[in-house]
Amino acid sequence: MAHRYFLPELPPSGELDLPEAVAHHLGVVLRARAGAEVPLGDGRGGLAMGRLLAIGKRGARVAIQARTTAPPAAPSVQVAFAPPKWQRAEWLLEHGTEVGIDVFRPVATARTRPLGERLDRWLRITQAAAGQCDRAWLPTVLPPVSLAELLAAPDLPSQRWLLEPGAPPLVTAPAAPAALLLVGPEGGFTAAELDQVRSAGFHGAGLGPHVLRSETAALVGAAVLKARG
Repeated sequence: MAHRYFLPELPPSGELDLPEAVAHHLGVVLRARAGAEVPLGDGRGGLAMGRLLAIGKRGARVAIQARTTAPPAAPSVQVAFAPPKWQRAEWLLEHGTEVGIDVFRPVATARTRPLGERLDRWLRITQAAAGQCDRAWLPTVLPPVSLAELLAAPDLPSQRWLLEPGAPPLVTAPAAPAALLLVGPEGGFTAAELDQVRSAGFHGAGLGPHVLRSETAALVGAAVLKARG
């Protein structure tokens, strides 16, 4: 069983019908029976245990009980990344959700292949990963933007790190309630892009002596900052 199933809305009490996909997983994949407990969440901190009242191949009904609310995990970590090949980008979304990344910001750069619109698939990947690792809050996956649009966004955290080899270790960075990691494409940022990034308040940070793939760097960097919380 997944550690948590997410619903669009989670009532404080009463009975409700589960979405068809959740009912299918419970009834067909797990062969759950009436009386089983089903952990539920709304992805915004609302948590509850549901008791399965009835279940069929396409439907299931639960009674809500033991409703609680969990605060967001601190610190808040955002990762802006130039998506690598699609399979590796999805790997980053899945495992980054498990590590605790709060906001994913895909970015188009001069050396990044054109970005297709895969937001719906990315949201399904992060929701499934969040259910498996029992997150109370779903991560936010923003639509792809250009590097210039990212740097001009008004809601960026004040602590901003550009992951690059040879920079001072990220592990020595001062703790902060929120931080943004920027990971470049496989070929690196152009000189002009680096100037723009540094002018936008980003400071270099390193992750050790080896050159990491972009998705690996994003995951390790986020784990370092989350562990400091």
